[in-house]
Amino acid sequence: MINCAAWTAVDKAETEPAACRAANVHAVAALAEACRDVDALLVQVSSDYVFGADAARKSPYGEDDATGPLGEYGASKLAGEVAARAWERHQVVRTCGLYSAGDSGPVRGRNFADTMLVLARDRPEVRVVADQFCTPSYVPHVAAAIVALLEDGTPGTFHATNAGGTCWHEFATELFQQAGLPTVVTAITSAEYPSPVARPPYSILDTAKLAGRGITLPDWRQGIADYLAATSR
Repeated sequence: MINCAAWTAVDKAETEPAACRAANVHAVAALAEACRDVDALLVQVSSDYVFGADAARKSPYGEDDATGPLGEYGASKLAGEVAARAWERHQVVRTCGLYSAGDSGPVRGRNFADTMLVLARDRPEVRVVADQFCTPSYVPHVAAAIVALLEDGTPGTFHATNAGGTCWHEFATELFQQAGLPTVVTAITSAEYPSPVARPPYSILDTAKLAGRGITLPDWRQGIADYLAATSR
């Protein structure tokens, strides 16, 4: 059984914590119990937001590194991991910055890549934070890794993201370059972009453990290429 339920509107987690906990914690506990009853493998998709408290971090996080969420969303995802581990046949899969191509094309707010393409339609310049480092990951790539992990069957916690790491400014720049758009991407700091959520300044995940099972994902730039190809269909 796969639980991909995540509170997609991360900002709302701070203002609607009960609903956030219902999706990210209580539902996972119920799934873990159901999986125990039928002896099924539970896959709980978690987040890089379980990290972030280490402000000086500059190297990718391993699965066994100390967690430290900065907000309600990350705290709820971490509690969901604990709930999943109550059943021994579990796979907790942490990923990061998910985006994918929708059937109706780019829609502002659906994901970062979509929003950037929508803004580029009528703006010559966009301002994007350059001090948050992670690995934006293309959903079909992550899904394929999860399927492979399911087939492998090894329980435990795994990190599954596209390869490499970047910041959102560099991601947007690469997106526009591959899309052939002239939009200028101006770097700003997180302090210049007001948000109700404290986001991790560095949350690149180490995927060596997953690679040890023979499962690797393409580079994040390839994720953009595949996203654009799917968007143009």
